[in-house]
Amino acid sequence: MAMTLRLDDEHDRLLAELAARLGRSKTEVVEFALDELAARADKSARTRAAFDRVRARDAELLDLLSR
Repeated sequence: MAMTLRLDDEHDRLLAELAARLGRSKTEVVEFALDELAARADKSARTRAAFDRVRARDAELLDLLSR
């Protein structure tokens, strides 16, 4: 699906520089950035969920250790 991406001059310049430096098209750089951001968000969510499970499971122990 096609879409128009509107960037201010500074971000367009930055995107063009990154594309040139990486030897990729602007579209490829945007797609890569979106993939990276999605992966980070997913990893953060999984990390938070794991922390919440441990905190709930070991609440009594954590309370004892904090004293």
